[in-house]
Amino acid sequence: MKTIIILGSTGSIGRQTLDVIRASKNKFKVVGLSANTNKSLLEKQAKEFGAKWITTENPAELASKKCDIVVNAISGLAGLEPTLAALKVGNKIALANKESIVASGEKIMRLAMSGQIVPVDSEHSSIYQCLVGRDINTVDKIILTCSGGPFLGKKKSELKNASASQALAHPTWSMGKKISVDSATLMNKGFEIIEAHHLFGIPYKQIEVLIHPQSIVHSMVVFKDGSIIAHASMPDMKIPIAYALGANVSFSKLDLAGKNLNFLQPDHETFEGIKIALKYKNRGKKLVEANDEAVHKFLAGEIEFLDIYKEIKKSLAR
Repeated sequence: MKTIIILGSTGSIGRQTLDVIRASKNKFKVVGLSANTNKSLLEKQAKEFGAKWITTENPAELASKKCDIVVNAISGLAGLEPTLAALKVGNKIALANKESIVASGEKIMRLAMSGQIVPVDSEHSSIYQCLVGRDINTVDKIILTCSGGPFLGKKKSELKNASASQALAHPTWSMGKKISVDSATLMNKGFEIIEAHHLFGIPYKQIEVLIHPQSIVHSMVVFKDGSIIAHASMPDMKIPIAYALGANVSFSKLDLAGKNLNFLQPDHETFEGIKIALKYKNRGKKLVEANDEAVHKFLAGEIEFLDIYKEIKKSLAR
């Protein structure tokens, strides 16, 4: 039985991780849980799964306790110190906290042993699986797919009065508020390019993004011989979570009959997230902080949707 600590257990990824564990029929033992503010749900989860350690205060301390797998499902820069703490004691990490890699990718990858980090993001989980048994030197490029978010096809003139509720209405994925807005601005995809660069050691010039509205093909690896391996599944985060845990459970089944799969180039003029992320990729921590602040202001009704880009650029210019 594998022992598991889940950081951010009351959030979207944390709750789905517990769904996977429930479906795994006593293959896992939850020994630790952390949350930020939802103490009541945290206590219910701890009671259900018999977790002996819970905290709303210091997730890094919890991450440093020895176990088989630490699931880092914390949102934002708060996930960085727990990532480092888990690596230092040799715990395997199922990593859903991309901000850790964006902010401190070089340091994290220096600390990590081979196979110690298994990505949970659907795109990076897909690349990870496509590369199993493959020599990284045979890779020509990797392609991250992107749904395009709720505003796909819109121009700047149509987004002047875009509301928070519209930005949160993701067409294919069910996610938390912060990551839903990041998906709408394509900032999330910019972060994922930086994450892929560090996780797989792929130069930035060999990482591309294609808009794929159906969210069925999650990523592709193009090899130097011209062949492509693509990873496809239903847009269900429990699938990459189960892979990262090594859980042999069955969730959403994909039937490709009658499916039309489309791939488009991103509109970088309207949606500046990727462009901004790549420009400031060497200032990862500041980039994450600036984006967090801008998204918070948008969700609070203090700025308009398109002002998110202006706020980020203004903050980084300071």
